[in-house]
Amino acid sequence: MADMISPQRKQALKDGLQAFGLAVAVHLAFGLLLFIGAWDWPRFDPPDPPVRVTLVDMGPMVEQRRADEAERQAEQERQRQAEQERQRQVEQERQAEQARREEEQRRQEAERQREAERQREIERRERELAERRAEQERRQAELERQRRADEERRQAEEERRRQEEARQRELEELRRQREEAQRRREEEERRMAELAERRAADDAERQAREEAERLRLAAEQAAEEGRRATLREEYISTIRELVRRNWNRPPTTRPGVLCRVRVVQIPGGEIIAAEIVRPCNADEATRRSIVAAVMRVGELPYRGYESVFAREIDFDFRFDG
Repeated sequence: MADMISPQRKQALKDGLQAFGLAVAVHLAFGLLLFIGAWDWPRFDPPDPPVRVTLVDMGPMVEQRRADEAERQAEQERQRQAEQERQRQVEQERQAEQARREEEQRRQEAERQREAERQREIERRERELAERRAEQERRQAELERQRRADEERRQAEEERRRQEEARQRELEELRRQREEAQRRREEEERRMAELAERRAADDAERQAREEAERLRLAAEQAAEEGRRATLREEYISTIRELVRRNWNRPPTTRPGVLCRVRVVQIPGGEIIAAEIVRPCNADEATRRSIVAAVMRVGELPYRGYESVFAREIDFDFRFDG
């Protein structure tokens, strides 16, 4: 900072010397003018003898006035120079403070740059360390992979050797088993031939019995199906007759009505719903009257018809007039 302030101080000293020289020159010029003016003043001739004139030397007074004026001007000049000096000092202090601030800013900027450089260096070292660590891990992984590969090859060789030995033992065992199986097969074929003869006789007898039983069951099933069909037809006819008895024919009903009716019931025969399904050629009033007739029945026959019971039953309602 001393190197930065010294040129300013030199300039201030130079300005002071110039001001001092200017003040001296002004004083000299002022004195010279006074001297020249005094030189041209008219001279006092002595008066006539009767008149006594006392001359007073004005030189000391003029010199005193000149000295006072010069002192006053010098004092003013000193004050002006003192003010200039104070202003120069203030300016120098301001410049010094500005220089100090700029120096502090440069120092802080340099510190930030050094800190940034240190941070970059730390990051670079961390990257290098991470790269070295990654390289070490890669090498370690490669060594581990090679070790596992060697171990797998060794285990594979050992497994192939064991498999080869086991295969040899299996071949010997298979050879022995084939010989034993051949012997047992020959014995078994002999026994099987005897059993086949006995089994053929038994099969013929069993097939004859099964055929007779199958024919008997088929006859019974046909009889049961016929009986159930007859029972279902009887059940449907009974339902149709009950509905017909409870039907109130509307005046708009014409002969030739044919409507399919669906009845929904629960076990025990209680009716819970009824509807007309297709086909139906009756008008709306006739349809409603048929459904009302079904609901008036209330409960369908159940006892004796358990085997043909169904939750939903469809039957045809006819009216021929």
